[in-house]
Amino acid sequence: MGATQASARWRRPAAGAGLLVAAMALPAVASSYIVDVGLTIATYSILGLGLNIVVGYAGLLDLGYAAFFAIGAYTTALLETLLHFSFWETLPFSLAFAGASGIVIGYPTLRLRSDYLAIVTLGFGEITRIVATNLRITGGPNGIYGIDSPSLFGYEISSPRAVYELGIAFLVLVLVFAIRLGQSRLGRAWTSIREDEAAAEAVGVPTLRVKLLAYVMGALIGGFGGSLFAARFGTIDPTGFTYLQSVTILIIVVLGGRGSIPGVILGAVIVAGLPEMLRFLNLWRIFGFAIGLVILMLLRPQGLWPAPLRRVAPPREGAGVAKPAPRETVTDEILLEVRNMQRRFGGVLAVGGVSFTVKSGEILSLIGPNGAGKTTVFNCLTGVTRPTGGQVLWRGASLVGGAPHRIVHRGMARTFQGIRLFANMTAFENVLIGMDHRLRTQLIAELLALPSARSEAADHATEGLGWLSFVGLGARAGERAADLPYGDQRRLEIARALASNPHLLLLDEPAAGMNPTEKHALMELIRRIRDLGVTVLLIEHDMMLVMGVSDRIIVMDHGVIIAEGPPGEIQADPRVIDAYLGTAGIDEAADDANGEKSLWDS
Repeated sequence: MGATQASARWRRPAAGAGLLVAAMALPAVASSYIVDVGLTIATYSILGLGLNIVVGYAGLLDLGYAAFFAIGAYTTALLETLLHFSFWETLPFSLAFAGASGIVIGYPTLRLRSDYLAIVTLGFGEITRIVATNLRITGGPNGIYGIDSPSLFGYEISSPRAVYELGIAFLVLVLVFAIRLGQSRLGRAWTSIREDEAAAEAVGVPTLRVKLLAYVMGALIGGFGGSLFAARFGTIDPTGFTYLQSVTILIIVVLGGRGSIPGVILGAVIVAGLPEMLRFLNLWRIFGFAIGLVILMLLRPQGLWPAPLRRVAPPREGAGVAKPAPRETVTDEILLEVRNMQRRFGGVLAVGGVSFTVKSGEILSLIGPNGAGKTTVFNCLTGVTRPTGGQVLWRGASLVGGAPHRIVHRGMARTFQGIRLFANMTAFENVLIGMDHRLRTQLIAELLALPSARSEAADHATEGLGWLSFVGLGARAGERAADLPYGDQRRLEIARALASNPHLLLLDEPAAGMNPTEKHALMELIRRIRDLGVTVLLIEHDMMLVMGVSDRIIVMDHGVIIAEGPPGEIQADPRVIDAYLGTAGIDEAADDANGEKSLWDS
């Protein structure tokens, strides 16, 4: 297996280098027409790589990507013709204006989802084109003429071969940039958002900021491609930046395979090259091309070259595992205080004035029948749902209104009642997502692979493997999360939450679906978590587990607390027996004295 993986690692760079050499050699063996088509493919590849960050990496839908393309092209054209900048001097401004446009359109709209986001981006693209058509400074519908060819060290880049080589150089830069982004922790965050945005936010990923960065990075590449477009033709007009152009770029990404860099290149070759090969069909070539696209997408809905599953390799065996160290805690310190918390859903009062405290170093269980409001309490505590009344204080400071990722950063982590892992990422990567907000290395240092970034990433990986080993999954670090057995998925979710280094861990029915052996192992795990200095707040229906690990128990029914105390008191409380077991529960509990099993121990 190791030899096969090593061979694959060598084959990919070798294949890429071979394709690059072939692309550079094209002008020497092909006609000017073929070279021109090759440059068109390179331009579409650049634009496809930019949109792939937005659509493929982050899973967002953008129908107005040509707007950034237009902004880059018009910036270069205007600065050259009006201010007499050189082509190279215009590039920073093209990147800056395109990136700023990404922020302007992204920040207010990325809170929207799916269809709404697509409509807004479509409108942005059309507004950009209409503005360019109507402004005098942009030349109106006639566009801008007389854009000078780039020059480098006194050599004018004007011949088809020279411009083609410039386009290939631009493509290589963008290709390296896109690959490095995909391999970075930002790329990992984008993948987590694409997999499950709510879960990503709940484990510490600042989803709005991360999505905005996807837009900005995509916009930068779009502006970069626009500058190349202006330099290539020496003239631009609004007809080059229509909605059809945005759709064409999107087709390239979807056809090749969302998130797949080789797929984008292949998609550009097909979309830009195939119609030229079908020129002998005259007017029928576009119809034939469209039919071919439909057939391809029916046969390969995942794309012609789908993106491989993320496979960030854990540290090699023997490289060292950072064993989680106990944290010093202040006994009886109040970590969390809830005062008269309420939550309404329309006319339904799900939580009706709940008050309790969580003290450092304890295991506190929250129990009650289904519909009692337990998970709603968890959602209010972690920012998933905003309380409609009352206070939630974390070490004396209010948590109400805080985004879930900010609450994680302050030291409160959670698991979910229904498992919410990033299914197509490995167990190791799931844990890394939970830790990523703790990294301090700047993105630029990570992209450049500076020693400081590599050192922190190595420490990060070692600690991540340590958390997996802590829950008993060290040997399964490289397996896809969706392929793990149910009990292992539960433990992985706990490891991911622990990786954020919380002071308080909220476990929402962690024993659900486990067999008795797994439940006993879970009890031991919860005790070991407490021994690390992590306070535990537990929702659970399994009374054997609750009574076996809890220091205190809070009982809820119909959205209010009906009892609170140590396990012995709760077990004997008539109100709890009545609410949890029904009126027959008292007689059934009495049978325990005759040697029959109590429902509390079930």
